[in-house]
Amino acid sequence: MTQSLRPTLLATGVAGLRHSIREFDLYTVSSIREATAITRLMSFDLLLVGLANPTLDVWTLVRRVLAAWPRQRWVLIDRQVTAEQEIVARSLGALLVLHELPSEAWLEDIVASLRRRNLLSSVRTLTAVDTITPRSNGVAARAAAT
Repeated sequence: MTQSLRPTLLATGVAGLRHSIREFDLYTVSSIREATAITRLMSFDLLLVGLANPTLDVWTLVRRVLAAWPRQRWVLIDRQVTAEQEIVARSLGALLVLHELPSEAWLEDIVASLRRRNLLSSVRTLTAVDTITPRSNGVAARAAAT
């Protein structure tokens, strides 16, 4: 699996999304099979899911992606999200539910934030043994593990 240096987005069913976003590598899929195939080959910073494709069961797509990548971050974007759809999206771990397409600058900011979080979560936390340091008076102090 590869991780791009540029932010990578996977989108499906998002109306109005331009395919030539300058700051990102944008991949689009129109079926569950395509989504499954591409997520086997590479990881994505963010999955953008819309309800514009009536032939696509987006909930099954999201479940399959999350089964393979449980920590995959995703956003539901659609102008006409019902209360029931929002409940389903949030129960499946949607990061956000948006009623309009975000700007490129917003996408850049959110992906940068997600990448920072991923970097921080991949850092090994210190154990109690690692954090004991002697003080000048000879009493050991235990630093708080973060």
